[in-house]
Amino acid sequence: MSGAPLSGHLPPADLAQHVLDGTRTPWPPDELDHLGHCDPCRNRVRAFERVGAAARDSLPHEPLVSPPARVWAAILAEVRAERSDSAPGTGRRRTS
Repeated sequence: MSGAPLSGHLPPADLAQHVLDGTRTPWPPDELDHLGHCDPCRNRVRAFERVGAAARDSLPHEPLVSPPARVWAAILAEVRAERSDSAPGTGRRRTS
């Protein structure tokens, strides 16, 4: 995150990232200080929190289940096939 104020406010992307990270990423002291004095940024954080809560509430309440091993095997096979189709060292696909 940049942490740099944009037009006197914290960048919306930084605010959203902090909301998404929850307690995993502490707010830097300068951003906390800014939020203590800036109603527009505080309101933006609250809006992001409402969106996050709405998204979480819309998810099914059943626990997520890992896909079967065959799904991961198919993904790995596709990735390997794409890599073998690429020209060595260029990252570009061969055109035959």
